[in-house]
Amino acid sequence: MAANKVQEGQVLHYTVQAGDNIKSGDLVAVEDVVGVAITDGTVGSPVAVAVEGVYDVPLPASVGNVPQGKKVYYDVAAKEVSLDDEGVFLGYAWEDGVVGGVVPVKLMG
Repeated sequence: MAANKVQEGQVLHYTVQAGDNIKSGDLVAVEDVVGVAITDGTVGSPVAVAVEGVYDVPLPASVGNVPQGKKVYYDVAAKEVSLDDEGVFLGYAWEDGVVGGVVPVKLMG
């Protein structure tokens, strides 16, 4: 292993900011990276955020059905997934997602 390797890069360590309380399973945006919280946290506490892997994320009615392989984004203001590339890139639909359910997303953090 290289002497300068810090970690595998699968988990981002994030300190919860003012106005946020994070629960395991929540989508978390840190600038241009979005992942899924592995742990709970309140303001000032650290949480672990997965940036690799496949996770089920809620699919809001406003998005509609999502076909497998489609790019999925995160709308930071609405705090939900989107297909609008104005959001932060989250990953790819790993399987089809049905409106009102979940869509499995391969995180690309």
